[in-house]
Amino acid sequence: MRLTIVCPSAYPALVPGKIEFAGGAEFQLIMLAEAMRSRGHEVSFVVGDYGQPPYDEAQGFAMYRSFQLFEGNRKLRFVPDMLKLRAALRASRPDVVNQRSTAFYTGQVCHFAHEVGAAFVFSLGIDYNCYPDLQGRASWPIPTFYRWGMRHAELILAQTLQQAELVERNFHRTDVQVLPNLLEIPDIREAEEDRGYVLWVGSLARRKRPELCLEVARLCPDTEFRVVGGAGEDPGYDLEMKERARDIPNIEWVGFVPPPEMDDHYRGAAVYLNTSELEGLPNAFLQSWAHGVPTVSAGSTPTG
Repeated sequence: MRLTIVCPSAYPALVPGKIEFAGGAEFQLIMLAEAMRSRGHEVSFVVGDYGQPPYDEAQGFAMYRSFQLFEGNRKLRFVPDMLKLRAALRASRPDVVNQRSTAFYTGQVCHFAHEVGAAFVFSLGIDYNCYPDLQGRASWPIPTFYRWGMRHAELILAQTLQQAELVERNFHRTDVQVLPNLLEIPDIREAEEDRGYVLWVGSLARRKRPELCLEVARLCPDTEFRVVGGAGEDPGYDLEMKERARDIPNIEWVGFVPPPEMDDHYRGAAVYLNTSELEGLPNAFLQSWAHGVPTVSAGSTPTG
């Protein structure tokens, strides 16, 4: 079987060191790809345009270039971007196409997959993926395209039982399968004798609400905080968070850390603090638990 995973933002994770970006969805998709390859399947990725050749390879996976992310006016670029996405997907010659978490191209990927006779598998990401209107988090016509993709997908994969139940209720689909998030168990060495800080991990996106971590740190001046996170989609917001953190002496601002180097940060933490208003099942939860670090959440409560 030839599996194509459509994830434009996966390129930095597949080719580490070029771009400072790491995301949970990308992390999960690469582990899924590795698992499928180990079972004898041919796996390729449709990735974004980061200046690489139209066809490239990384970590043993074929990569087909599509469109540039976060560049220009998305409405003006919509048609040419979708043509590039369609061409990249067709070039991968898939039997099955997988795409994770709602995006403005979910419905289109489903349609493009069916054009070439491939099945479309959609993997749920953040919990608002479970609602037909995306809880108002995307402007028209994205929810319309998304609903079309959800209705016509051959298979929907949920991260939790909670997500599966929401999709059954809201989309009237009773065939949702639960595929829990994967985690490669880290090398569990002896933890530091004094776990001395509260750890915050995530991209500096508004949805992650890092400002709440800064406020908690300000209210707890005798507790050390460590903030690990790369840039989000809003450079101005990134800069604002960094500047605010400089005025809080008990915050250690680490910035971006490549995923293979994250274990040391979890290993020395007393608590992992999650301030996101909405998640699916965050990788950071799994990683902190694997290191025996308790989690405190200010908004996300995944179940099942």
